[in-house]
Amino acid sequence: MNLLQELQERLSLTYLFVAHDLSVVKHISDRVAVMYLGRIVEITTSDQLYASPQHPYTQALMSAVPIAQPGRKKNRTVLAGDVPSPANIPSGCPFHPRCPEREDACTKIVPDLLQIQDGHHVACLLRTKQKTN
Repeated sequence: MNLLQELQERLSLTYLFVAHDLSVVKHISDRVAVMYLGRIVEITTSDQLYASPQHPYTQALMSAVPIAQPGRKKNRTVLAGDVPSPANIPSGCPFHPRCPEREDACTKIVPDLLQIQDGHHVACLLRTKQKTN
C-alpha cells in the first residue's frame, strides 16, 4: 500500500482500487464509490464518506469496520435477508429488500445518483427527498 502511494505521488498516477476492506480503502483513497449489485450507491471523498455516510448500505458497511479501541462498543447495523442475485435484481431500488429504512416508493423507483452536498452523490430516494424538501 505504501509503495502504491509513493508511486502515485512521485509519478502523478491515478488508481482505480477495488477492495472490500474499508480500512485499506480509507488509507489509500481520495474518493470512494460504494457499489451494491453493480450500481454505485454513494460517491464522495474518503474523508466525507467516513465522517458522514449517507446511503443505508454504506452506513451498514461502515458499522462493520472494527474500532481500534479495546472495550469500546459500536452500534452495528445487521442487514436482514440475503443479497439478491445479480441476474434477478429486484424492482425499484436494488437495496430495498434489505434496507432498514425502505418506504413503499423504494420498491417501485430506481433512484438516480444525485448530489446531496458539494461532491457527495447518493442513489437513495430517502436522502434525495430530504435534499429537495
